[in-house]
Amino acid sequence: MANRRRESLGLGEGAADPPRRSSASAPGAIRPLWMQVYLPNLVMSAGQGAMLPVLVYAAREVHASPGVATAVVAVNAFGTMVFDLPAGRVVSRMGEVRSGWLGAAMMALGLTGCLLASSVAVLAAALFVQAGGLALWSLARMTHVSRVAPPEVRGRALSLFGGVMRGGNVIGPFIFVAFAARNDARVGFAIYLVAVVVGFGWLVLGRDRSDQAAAAVAQETIRPLRVLRDHRRGFATSGVGAFGIMLLRGSRTAIVPLWAAHIGLSSASASTIFAWSSLVDLAFFYPSGAASDRWGRRSVALPCITLLSVGHLLIPLSHTFTELFLVALVLGFGNGMGSGIVMTLGADLTPAVGRASFLAVWRLVSDAGNTAGPLVDSVVVSAATITAAAPVVGAVGLAAAVVMAVGLQEPQHLVTSRLDQ
Repeated sequence: MANRRRESLGLGEGAADPPRRSSASAPGAIRPLWMQVYLPNLVMSAGQGAMLPVLVYAAREVHASPGVATAVVAVNAFGTMVFDLPAGRVVSRMGEVRSGWLGAAMMALGLTGCLLASSVAVLAAALFVQAGGLALWSLARMTHVSRVAPPEVRGRALSLFGGVMRGGNVIGPFIFVAFAARNDARVGFAIYLVAVVVGFGWLVLGRDRSDQAAAAVAQETIRPLRVLRDHRRGFATSGVGAFGIMLLRGSRTAIVPLWAAHIGLSSASASTIFAWSSLVDLAFFYPSGAASDRWGRRSVALPCITLLSVGHLLIPLSHTFTELFLVALVLGFGNGMGSGIVMTLGADLTPAVGRASFLAVWRLVSDAGNTAGPLVDSVVVSAATITAAAPVVGAVGLAAAVVMAVGLQEPQHLVTSRLDQ
């Protein structure tokens, strides 16, 4: 009977049940992550938040067409995706901390190139390098959190991880508005570069000694096809949902500023819209993690992907600052409902052995969605019209929501907790 109840509730793939920990140990397990992960990522995300809303404008400054400008945003996501698997190998060989150092150096190099770019090709190449560094930095930090966070608070630990990035996305656009008095989109690159330097210094000062033990583990060989085969059910359900959520998130980053430019708004206005959308996003990051840990992953994943899809469908109906502002708030609310959910779904499936290898493949799948979002926007804008771009992405998102609603399985420790009640 117990087995039937387990099947009806849905068991996630991965390792066996971890040992149960007392609730008193949870705050103690999360507290060190503030210095090791959360605060450096807050600084980094503030810089990224200053760049992303004006990336389309920066491409237009080097004479890119609207379709090409959207493709430049896709290059930023594509670079992250391409470096996901190499990042897994680097993390397994160098450890989490040194990999973070290397990632920061690559980001600094790429952002310097963005500041000096005088053509679309140079800007795209520099963004590609920056994105590779971000992939390495992010995988190192995600590996660390999934390694040290107790399963009972994994949703909260990773929603905090997503929450500090959202906090940076709120701060960054306001910093841009404060410094970009001449409406110069390149100021976003300069702010991001300063943030990378500060974040790197914070990581050096807050070094986690437990990383030495993690780095001493035998080197892993990444076999993406084997990872996909061994966890095919998880990738076919949770993976499809993660792809859909990231596709909508990637599209949101490109289509909101592009639509703002289309209806005649300035880069400062686009940044203001993005900042307030991110503020709504930020408000829900911890409640979403608590709901995920208490009521399961579906309770946050489905509202997230549905609201993001609906928000995309509403974008062509906005023709003024106020209308686009309201639609952006819907997108921010939906995104906030899913704070950390993509990382949490991956961590639920992650095996104890080969953690970096699995997470590298997981990030490849989710980053493929992040790349596909602005890329689909670019293709539709170039082949048809800008008005059709957001609804097409919204329709894809709704299809992924259906797959997730039907097939998403809850992690084993949540099922066990329900059976004990």
